[in-house]
Order: sequence, then C-alpha cells, then structure tokens
Amino acid sequence: MMNQQSTTYHQAQKTAIQKAAVISEEDANKALERFAQFLEGIGSCEFIEREIANVYSQDAYLNDTLKTLVNRSEIKEHFIKTSKAMTDYSVSIDDIARAKQGYYIRWTMKYKSPKLAKGEEIESIGITHVIFDASGKALLHQDFWDSTSGFFEHVPVLGGGIRIVKKRL
Repeated sequence: MMNQQSTTYHQAQKTAIQKAAVISEEDANKALERFAQFLEGIGSCEFIEREIANVYSQDAYLNDTLKTLVNRSEIKEHFIKTSKAMTDYSVSIDDIARAKQGYYIRWTMKYKSPKLAKGEEIESIGITHVIFDASGKALLHQDFWDSTSGFFEHVPVLGGGIRIVKKRL
C-alpha cells in the first residue's frame, strides 16, 4: 500500500517528465548551478524573493518530506517561512548525478532555530531529485532525507518520544 506522499510524488514525477524537455549539457549545467545556488541561499528572505522565479517553474512541485507544495507561490512562501524560523543556515552540495529523468543532488544542510535543539546546530544529509523544463526551471523538486533525525527529534517533547521509540527498535 502506497502512502499519500509516495502517490503524490509519482504523479508529480509523471507530469514533470511529460513537461520536461531535452536541454543541452550547457543549459543543464546552468540550471543545476542556479538550483544549487538557490538551495545555498535559502537562509535569506530577500534572496528567495529575488531568485525564486529564476529557479522554479510557475507550476512546480516540491516535497521536502515535511510538506508538499504545488506552485511557485506556495514554494516561495514556504521557503520564506523556513528562512524566518532559522538563525543560521548553510547547505553544501556534495555531489550531482544524472538520472534517467532529471538529476539527483546530494547535500549536507546545517541550520539553527531557537525552537529546535535549544538553538544548537542541526546537521542533516539528503538527496534532491530535480527535473527541469526547457527553460531550465525546476518542474519537480523531491527531497529524500531523514526528517526524523534532521527535524522531529529536535522538537521539544516530541523529540524525546521519538528517541525512546528508536532505542526500542
């Protein structure tokens, strides 16, 4: 039985593949560079406002394992809200691999938020699947990362319960 996130991802992936275009290696590299720079700049609301239209198509799909968003406006608001919740943020792009459809980007993210982990730095690793349109804008952005250890374990009260469950497994 598939969960809702899996079903939604597969539908979005199918739609993105239908809309995707074959772009030259040079254009793909430019799109990947813009996308990577955007991920690196998520700590700044001004950067998000300025660059979102250069990186995501109007009808882009994004799932970061915490939320599913279905257009550029929703994605922008999500990133701005996320940026405002953090006091420090950095992401490093560790590797990029060509996929049958799109690319996989392996990354390491570090962030601080006063509401999580008592404001201490949290580090998370993950992979993003991205598919671009003919203009090099993201149609699909699907993150794969352990949101339990990268986020939920650091939420007051909830985190303690999750750590107890993990110890018993």
